[in-house]
Amino acid sequence: MTLLRQHRIAAFLLVLLSIAAFATSQKDLVLLVSGGAFAVLSWYVTEGPRGRTLPALVSNSLILVLLAWTLVSVLSELDLTDSTAVLGRFLLWLLVIKLFSARTVYEDRQRLTLAMMLVVCGCLETVEFIFAALVFLFLALSIWTAMLWRLQASYEAARASRRRDGALLPPPLEVSVGRRVLPQFRRVAVASILAIFVGSVLGFTLFPRFGESRGGRTDSESVSGFSDRVDLLTNERINESRRELFTLRWLDPAGEALRSNRPIYLRGAVLDRYDPVTHRWEALRTSNAIRAMRTPRDSKFVALGPGIPDTTGGVWTAEITMRSLATSVLFTVYAPFAVATDESYSVAFDPATLLLRDVGTDHVGRYWWYALRVQPQPSPQMMESLQGSIDPPRSNVSFPVAGLEPIARGILKEASLAGLPTAQDVRDDPSLRWMRNRETARAIAGWMRGGRFQYTTDLTEFRVERDEDPILAFLERHRFGHCEYFASGLVAVLRTLGIESRLVTGFVAIEYDDALEQYILRESNAHAWAEVRTGDHQWTAFDPTPEESLVQISERNRSFVDRFRWIYDRVEFLWNSRVVAYDSAAQATIADRVQSEWRTAARSGYDAFRAEMRALVERFSLGRAALFWFGAIGLAIIAAFAAWFVARRHSLQTQRRAGLSSLPPQEARMIARDVAFFADALDLLERAGIPKPAPRTPREHVQTVANRAHAAGVAFERLVERFYQVRYGGHRQSNSDREETRDALDRLKSALLSGR
Repeated sequence: MTLLRQHRIAAFLLVLLSIAAFATSQKDLVLLVSGGAFAVLSWYVTEGPRGRTLPALVSNSLILVLLAWTLVSVLSELDLTDSTAVLGRFLLWLLVIKLFSARTVYEDRQRLTLAMMLVVCGCLETVEFIFAALVFLFLALSIWTAMLWRLQASYEAARASRRRDGALLPPPLEVSVGRRVLPQFRRVAVASILAIFVGSVLGFTLFPRFGESRGGRTDSESVSGFSDRVDLLTNERINESRRELFTLRWLDPAGEALRSNRPIYLRGAVLDRYDPVTHRWEALRTSNAIRAMRTPRDSKFVALGPGIPDTTGGVWTAEITMRSLATSVLFTVYAPFAVATDESYSVAFDPATLLLRDVGTDHVGRYWWYALRVQPQPSPQMMESLQGSIDPPRSNVSFPVAGLEPIARGILKEASLAGLPTAQDVRDDPSLRWMRNRETARAIAGWMRGGRFQYTTDLTEFRVERDEDPILAFLERHRFGHCEYFASGLVAVLRTLGIESRLVTGFVAIEYDDALEQYILRESNAHAWAEVRTGDHQWTAFDPTPEESLVQISERNRSFVDRFRWIYDRVEFLWNSRVVAYDSAAQATIADRVQSEWRTAARSGYDAFRAEMRALVERFSLGRAALFWFGAIGLAIIAAFAAWFVARRHSLQTQRRAGLSSLPPQEARMIARDVAFFADALDLLERAGIPKPAPRTPREHVQTVANRAHAAGVAFERLVERFYQVRYGGHRQSNSDREETRDALDRLKSALLSGR
């Protein structure tokens, strides 16, 4: 196959890769199939037997229609968060239209530019490993295609030039050196790809993304469906991806894995502050009693609080193994009292929320496995040990949304609660507060699950009027939404009724694999629920979201491919942990490790060398003269290495000057020894201001030298003739031949110095 034909195929594959990469970033199978199908059709139409292309008028008309359709879509949606996706779709279909156009150098340049812009749009949308793999492949193929395009452009320019001059001969390509053009081109292309890849890796390693310490919190932190804040104005579809994030083994006190009768809630963030202006839930960071601890290397458990009471007979264990998720959050079951990790990590424990986070800066990646010890029904002594001093209940609990009190009173009435302690009963007996909180939360959560609200992950029809809070819109008008609205509605109603509550985000474990005896946690299992205060140190989870809706989401997109996701998920975890999460802290960790290991290795090597030298001195009884002998041997070795280096450099220079690069290495070195005089002659001419240009042959250069200095031309001519005999005639120089060449070199040097 010719290089020109390879260019057409490579350019087409590059376009297909860009379409596949962008569709993957959007997780849009329809876009992938439709865009890929039209691209393949364009190859059949334009490269087929008939070679049809779209006329310029038709192509431009389609582009105008596409532009108008895109503008209408943008103006109708008015959602700036989707601007990159809209631009990417526009570029994709513009690229497809260009595929049906006539193939010219200008059109090829446009297609290559559009394909690169399409991949850039995908880079702004996702950082998943499968997309990154497509991007790496795209970059390698784009380098190959660009080099082929340069040959194509040269060919077109040469053909146009010959057509203007009326020449009949076929146009040549750019000048090629050597006997095998295609292998040489492949070597240059592969070397360029490797050089760019290595340079990119070095640049990424030396100049990482700047950010806060991985133990801290960033405002935009969000990992695979889970987020440490909730924005109720983001009207978009919740992620229903089947991507496996991690697994959970639930072990009873005897160490046997089993399935729980109810869903298991894994807490990741506690959100106790609602902003009525931004309509956003956030964590109120007021705890100053954060405990930092170091987990052992041998996966042994470390207690999260001092003086943990006796837990004999009631300890359960949650073992979590990461698949593709890499995060600093340790998702916990309520309420953990001990933790163990696969390696030694620095872990921060917040007694106010009972949450754990990896805050270490001495490791590059994230944790892979960890385990928690919990008590499903923790005792008051356990909770007091974990939380320290008593956190008194708030007497002025409220919710900052006007107009919510009558709605909350109406919901409380509809829940048909009977026998609840009254406010007077609570004042007379404060212990009744916790029963009132628990039973009220249970009744209202059950009322919300009773079919009055519809669960959906698509909020495109959820419209909030001006100056209307989205929680009021959910409770009064729409009565449909996803888990974040259900949990927000429950917390808002309870706080309005004076019951202390908060919103929690994390994951819910529903899907159980009986063969592996473990839960599978996927992106679609990200969840939000409510926690209500039911004791001085006790919070109880209440989930107003219908459980059957969560099961339906878990089952909706199930396929046989799920059984094989674990193969890919481990690779994705390494990608997320070592590449996506790479920042200045990880860079500092690598630098410290390299520096420490280098110093240790250097010190060990030096100590071993000194020990060997002492052993030699004692063995040969060198005495005080040992230093002199070792110095002499060292100088001899350095001199030998320097001589070898100079000879090697001179040989490579001779091979380059004599055009021996295309020969086998052994043959090139053998000939270089016999034509070294020619390289020396060229050096003399270059220093004298008569360098030989690369396209000029040695015999042509003889005339140039003779015009400058006749005697120098005569001497150089003798050297050139001898060079041709050795290089192309297979002549081997004898001792007399070498003397003649040395004599000719001396005459050339003298003539150049005298200017004769």
